[in-house]
Amino acid sequence: MTIAAVVAIVAVANAILPAVGRSSNSMVMSSDVVNERIATDVEIIHATGADAATEADAWIKNVGSARVGPIDSTDVFFGPEDGFARVPYGGPSCTAPCWDYELEGGAGEWEPTATLHVIIYLDYSLAAGTTYYVKVVVPNGISDAKFFSI
Repeated sequence: MTIAAVVAIVAVANAILPAVGRSSNSMVMSSDVVNERIATDVEIIHATGADAATEADAWIKNVGSARVGPIDSTDVFFGPEDGFARVPYGGPSCTAPCWDYELEGGAGEWEPTATLHVIIYLDYSLAAGTTYYVKVVVPNGISDAKFFSI
């Protein structure tokens, strides 16, 4: 009877301990994701364009305490306030509509306090008197948006 009880306890322990280990790993990974989101923050500090231009510019500052990246996985939305759309990343010499960036004040990565200059290449011309909307969503879901008029 004692041997059967010991065998049963060992069998139960072998079944439960791996599940507890997996739960612990899941909790640690979830905690890391939450910590990253809390440490990440961006702010569109300025957005502009010129009448009849086919480019718009936005400067986004990393005001959080974590590095943001990869930059080319960032989502950019742009357009008139009643008809904006997602603009795909295109890199240098892309065909409009697309966007590219220049990192200002960073060492190759979007570190805290660095500013990202986003250049949005359009397949239409901006118009004076129109209000435009720009929204930036970084890879972990943190975002900022801004309206501006030309």
